[in-house]
Amino acid sequence: MKIIILKENLKTALSSVERGVTENNNLPILKNVLLKADKSFVVSATNLEIGVTYNAAAKINEVGSITVPFGPLYSIIQNSDSERINLIAEGNTLIVKTDNYEARMQGVSAEEFPIIPSIENKNEFLAIDADTFKDAITQVMGSAQVSELKPELSGILFDFQVSILKLVATDSYRLAEKTLLNNDFKTTIAKGVKTIIPLRTIAEVMRIFPLDKEINIHIDAHQILFTNGTISLISRLIDGNYPDYAAIIPQRIETELVMEKENLVSALKLVAGFAGKASDVKLRAKSEAKVLEVYSSNQYVGENNYLIPVKRTGEGFGEIAFNGRYLSDGVRALQGTSISFGVSSPNKPAILKTAGDTSFFYIVMPLEGK
Repeated sequence: MKIIILKENLKTALSSVERGVTENNNLPILKNVLLKADKSFVVSATNLEIGVTYNAAAKINEVGSITVPFGPLYSIIQNSDSERINLIAEGNTLIVKTDNYEARMQGVSAEEFPIIPSIENKNEFLAIDADTFKDAITQVMGSAQVSELKPELSGILFDFQVSILKLVATDSYRLAEKTLLNNDFKTTIAKGVKTIIPLRTIAEVMRIFPLDKEINIHIDAHQILFTNGTISLISRLIDGNYPDYAAIIPQRIETELVMEKENLVSALKLVAGFAGKASDVKLRAKSEAKVLEVYSSNQYVGENNYLIPVKRTGEGFGEIAFNGRYLSDGVRALQGTSISFGVSSPNKPAILKTAGDTSFFYIVMPLEGK
């Protein structure tokens, strides 16, 4: 293998596959990246859960392949002061050469590198602008949490219903759902698909895919592939059934409060300093008042409250306690300036929405005994 590549192109390629590299005493080759020059120059890495490949622009003078440890190679490229890098594979040695520098790295034959799986049916896919997909994921992913006891909660529910796509996340204390309509994406998938994408996979998609390109999503029984032609990321899916979350969505709202989003953001920031060990804040909306009171207290610090002007529908409520961080996360996930806060009763979940927008909602459970 002999190639000439711009430093920035190689640095971007290595950075994109970095999270696919892992230390594994049983399979030490997993700390390596695969460099392969054929019709194009491809950098690959896998930790057996995900596989990432990056097609980098380069001048290929001789085809070939080799695997080398990621860390030393990335350090060389990151610190090089040369614009152009020569990569030459001689047997199991990689020569990294510039005008004023040369390194010889001990590698391993490419034949020993694990095969990165592929999706057989490439004709069925969902295509979506990266900025649209990332924006939707950003709204829901904060509600998921890695859990060994409930692995199905360690991911995002991908619920494709042909004409709509729902993305859902929950940690059983709060839940977020985003709905994308068929004018937000293109698809050749003819029937519904429901699967769970690992949270770590979603985080990597958010990190490495640029906003200015469309992402194609391919799914089979056990894997999901994200690709934009330059970057490809394939991942295992999470086995199991996602919770039947529809049962906790409030069907009837007794009290709805509409307010400016920034007012509630400010209130939650201010009262957080007085919250107790449970990070609890209390909301009060008396039936005769046109304000929402956000309140917290701590026996060692004191108490404080913040009054927010609201437009109220319904009778109001006495007092409901929430985890302040969960409530704040939900408010920040809402887009727009005016938000709706709805409750059916003090011991039932509350639902937050952007006023006039039905594409996203956030549900948060009240704290018991508060």
